[in-house]
Amino acid sequence: MHEHCSHDHSRSGEVFSAIFTAARQLKRLAHRSAADHELTVHQLEILSLVSASPGLSQKEVAERLRLSKSRVSLHLDQLTEKGLVLRESSPVDRRETVLQPTPRGSESAASIRDRDLSRQALSDVLSRMDDGDIDTLIRLLGQIREGLAVEEHARQQGDASCPE
Repeated sequence: MHEHCSHDHSRSGEVFSAIFTAARQLKRLAHRSAADHELTVHQLEILSLVSASPGLSQKEVAERLRLSKSRVSLHLDQLTEKGLVLRESSPVDRRETVLQPTPRGSESAASIRDRDLSRQALSDVLSRMDDGDIDTLIRLLGQIREGLAVEEHARQQGDASCPE
């Protein structure tokens, strides 16, 4: 028996609901912020990532944001049309495309970051918590994220983690 299978999972529904509800509220605010700038949430995420880390490949963006390469490509087409991102040949490998924000893209990313409703709301909530609680929250959410990644990988491999 797997060690983690011996734990009581009776509160998993309560934890799921708490995380899912908070994420949904943040996502709703993120959608409003993106729409205010005539972007989708995924376009906003891609623009923010490319602005923070110029020179990433399309594959790296897809991996970091856990989006399919085809979806990232569609969003990049739109960001390119809007004049926010440039696709350039990699100086290292001409077969690879790297992404650069345009000056307008960098300005937009900074402006959006400063006025992002979801980040502002979360910041307001966190300002009423003490640092120790925030550190614990970050640590616990990290454990959940990592554990879910392991579970997802095991399920993809057809390995049930906790046999009946």
